[in-house]
Amino acid sequence: MKSKSFPFVVVLFLIVGVLQAQQSQEPKSNNIFEALSTGDSTSHVAVKVHQDKRIEQLLANRKHSSSQELSLVSGYRVQVFSSNVQRTAKADAFRIEKQIKDELPDEAIYVNYQSPFWKVRVGDFRTQAEALKVKNQLKEAFPNLRSEIYIVREQVQLSGSK
Repeated sequence: MKSKSFPFVVVLFLIVGVLQAQQSQEPKSNNIFEALSTGDSTSHVAVKVHQDKRIEQLLANRKHSSSQELSLVSGYRVQVFSSNVQRTAKADAFRIEKQIKDELPDEAIYVNYQSPFWKVRVGDFRTQAEALKVKNQLKEAFPNLRSEIYIVREQVQLSGSK
């Protein structure tokens, strides 16, 4: 009986040894681009990705920022623009977003489409007083939008550090 099980045990040890050696040879990749460019262990096929390095940096930054704790709470934003004019609303919304980014680079800016309206909202504020300060800054910086700027209640993203 021992002689019949001996070859089975030897083959089992060989298989386990080969699998462990294969796992130790496979490099650990930090991101999807490295994993794609590394050849497959059986067919040695690899994917060549041609892209701007900034894409990898953006993904790395997103991974880092998503590790910070974000929570949705009831809060306030300042609405700066809302339009349903089909031909111009989208372009106007993104133009206004760019202008606000130039004026208030530290504030979060949201461009949303809720059919049929394009909206631009600024900030993630816990209190109405915080939103009021930014509202006043926006009215001063953009007098042509004065009549459209007001505070709205919305679910906002607050990091654990705020």
